[in-house]
Amino acid sequence: MTTTKLGSPPTASKLPAVSRTTTPAATAAVSKSTPLVAAPVAGFEGTQPVKAEALRPQGALVSTSADPGALWGGQERRANPELRAAMTEFRAMSPEAQKAKIEELKGRQDDLAKKMLVRIEQLDARYKTMRNVTKGEMLRELAGKTDAMTPEQKQHLDGLLDKADGIAKQIDALRAEAAKLPDSKSATPEQLLERKELARKIKNARGRLSDATKAATSYVDGLGLKTERLAVNEQTIDPNAPPKDSPKSLWSQMKEWFSISTYITAFTSVFSSSTSAVSTALDSAQQDARKLEERRVLDTKAHHRIEDVRQFDDKVFRQVQTLAGDRKAQVDSLNQALSLLRRVSAA
Repeated sequence: MTTTKLGSPPTASKLPAVSRTTTPAATAAVSKSTPLVAAPVAGFEGTQPVKAEALRPQGALVSTSADPGALWGGQERRANPELRAAMTEFRAMSPEAQKAKIEELKGRQDDLAKKMLVRIEQLDARYKTMRNVTKGEMLRELAGKTDAMTPEQKQHLDGLLDKADGIAKQIDALRAEAAKLPDSKSATPEQLLERKELARKIKNARGRLSDATKAATSYVDGLGLKTERLAVNEQTIDPNAPPKDSPKSLWSQMKEWFSISTYITAFTSVFSSSTSAVSTALDSAQQDARKLEERRVLDTKAHHRIEDVRQFDDKVFRQVQTLAGDRKAQVDSLNQALSLLRRVSAA
């Protein structure tokens, strides 16, 4: 039996969900994770003035890897021959082997979610220590790449970042005024008072800038996009992070999680239909045995069952392919898995 490939584009499904359990190994691994240490906070004083326009970068994007649209439904979706072949192979398994395969995939998905959760906490701790202007750049980077936000949601986020942009411009203007004043050794008493007042205004503006950036971050996270916010900007948050196309990157782990989810959805549908068909076939056979036309009826029904199975597999395949672009459903599913791991870890 060949090994099932899991490199297909992630998809969402509206088919019946499979109940998920977190393995004891995954729970233990999370609870024994090394405590996270936040990176030192970068000092604001003594740094060079930052242009407010940096909150709306016009140059190259931070990320140089493939656009998420190519991964999550932004482009035209194509048939997935690997998924089709995997479904055919799965159909040929015994019910016991089918159930074991689904449990294997669920275990792999749990292990992957555990690794992702640790990395998410590490990156978010670093993110919180970064400069507000850089945070604004990363939030705009996310808004420009994700297709899990509606146009209205992106517009609202843009408004929040515009507010932060305006405060940053105020800070630039206050700094420019302060730069025109002589240093404290040669300044007059009036100039010293003016410098002190400017310093107070700059400090106040920094606090408002921090609040505005936190509001924008909280809005994104409230949409369930915390993991994607960190995955899109992982290399900016952590200069030592693996490249985005590396299997160890958070971005690639998200992609793999969605791919496994696609196979679990398809296999569960086939498994449910198979077990139901077996029960129906046994009942039908018992009824047919009591009739004199047993052989003819059985042969006819066997033919119909084969055709029904083929049509069912085609239907499942089409549904999985059609739902490939439903990023919101995939994100919600991932967030539920990570939330379960957090609750188990806290317990």
